Amino acid sequence: MPCQPFTRFVASARRWLGIGLLALTGAAGADEHAPLRVMTDYWPPFRIEGADGRISGLDMDLLAELERRTGLRFEVHRAPWARGLAALQSGAADLMTGLARTPEREHYIDYLPLPYYSCAPRLYASPQVAPAIARYDDLLGPTIGYVLESAYFEPFDSDKRLKKFGVNNETQLLQMLALGRLQLVIGTDCQVDYELRDPQLARQIVRTRFQPDSRTDLYLGFSHQRPLTAERQLIEGALRQMLDEGWVQRAAWRYQAASGN
Repeated sequence: MPCQPFTRFVASARRWLGIGLLALTGAAGADEHAPLRVMTDYWPPFRIEGADGRISGLDMDLLAELERRTGLRFEVHRAPWARGLAALQSGAADLMTGLARTPEREHYIDYLPLPYYSCAPRLYASPQVAPAIARYDDLLGPTIGYVLESAYFEPFDSDKRLKKFGVNNETQLLQMLALGRLQLVIGTDCQVDYELRDPQLARQIVRTRFQPDSRTDLYLGFSHQRPLTAERQLIEGALRQMLDEGWVQRAAWRYQAASGN
């Protein structure tokens, strides 16, 4: 039989071990249920500004379905696109949606392997200017509006010869183009064509003759600064299942039908 002091030591050790495990379990549980911080900006029809200030759209539908399938929670914060990317780079945010994949971003973004949607970069101008933009070299003259920190196509993104003017979002680009403050803008067909549902805007803005032969895949991406391996695996599995089921395409079709495209 063990001596009495040793027995008391074992009992005390078990008690403290139990308290330690309970504390660890509680901390893990709190962390497990903490919402993931998502940075985003308005980009119809993916992120639409509501009358009450709430964000709706395809990406919000996507996040809601991922919540339902995984049990995770998302906390969406709106900020200019460049600021959202900076938050992802610093680890102040966990993930973003609607991300184009570039070598530079891969240094700080852990992309899910499958894109969930695809758009095309497109150039727009007034009906008077658009016919004159017939080839890539015609881009060398006019000032071209673009969204800061966006990726469109090569060689456009890295071409130092072009006169570019950066703004926070594509809606701002279209407003400046309609007012004659920009001669040319670049955007994506998914977003700009959705905005051109407005008949008045559609009379002022059209596609140019030259259009790049390029597509832009859209991804979900996590910050490399945030160790979220389990959450990433859950989201990747759920998204893959949604794509296989055609869920994303059906959800997108509702917005395409609303825009008449």
